Amino acid sequence: MKIKLIIFACILGAIHIFSGCKYNKTGEDKSISTEDILTLEDLEGEPEILEDILFLFPSPGEIVEGFFNSELEYKPGLVNSVENLDSYLGSRSQALNLGVYVADLAYLAKYGISGESVDFLEAVQSLSSKVGVSTEIFESLLERAKANINDSDTIQAISNEAFYKMFTFLETSKKESTLAIISTGAYIESLYLVLESKDEFHENDPIFEQISEMKYPFDNLLAKAKKHKDDKNVESVCKYLNSINKTFDSLTKEETEIIVTRNEGQLTIGGGTKFILSAEYFNELKSTIHSIRTEITSI
Repeated sequence: MKIKLIIFACILGAIHIFSGCKYNKTGEDKSISTEDILTLEDLEGEPEILEDILFLFPSPGEIVEGFFNSELEYKPGLVNSVENLDSYLGSRSQALNLGVYVADLAYLAKYGISGESVDFLEAVQSLSSKVGVSTEIFESLLERAKANINDSDTIQAISNEAFYKMFTFLETSKKESTLAIISTGAYIESLYLVLESKDEFHENDPIFEQISEMKYPFDNLLAKAKKHKDDKNVESVCKYLNSINKTFDSLTKEETEIIVTRNEGQLTIGGGTKFILSAEYFNELKSTIHSIRTEITSI
């Protein structure tokens, strides 16, 4: 059984900060007792593994987890208020802000803001129904969330589960254009939450290396969105991704060898092109993301 929960590819580069970019082939015993270090050439004889690696991608919850396990603290007022929910009327606006609320839910769950997390899960359910996702997939999750409202770990797990169930539904329903729009909102919001949590650039702060690695999700998301640009809603969100990638493409680049680590049936990819963020481009990226996010949540 292939793990293709999300269709956007992990570019084989510096993506090691995301726990979601690990491969575990369900239903097959590929466990290895000792850790193996491999290159991509070593996997040429295993095309199914390579294919599945290319289709794995971190959820907003995993992105939030990767960033906020560092010294970033919770910052009140960043998330998009659920009071704005009823103002999103068109399908494009609803799909974009569904992505925003998915990322916000992950952020609140990470910091144990449990009461608000349930409200955001309900907002995700509401907008999901409007973009064609069955609301049934959220019913048991909401019951669990309300029963475990003071358990931040459970709320966080429910946040990720909601994301994967929703995206799996869309993929299997062949609604990939909707998936692209939701993902655009989710990854823009994820980066917004990170950037707004840092007031200024510090060269030796590892969080800024992690920010530069967000280049890969936006590259892949843009590539996928372009495949569905015959959909006017998808075409309209490509401008956001193009604007973000314009800043990312200006970053200084360093090339390192791509290494695949295999341990107990999991593959983790590291290396490739490394992008280096400077104070100038941090401020430019922060301004760009803030402007786009404001536009998305205001429509």
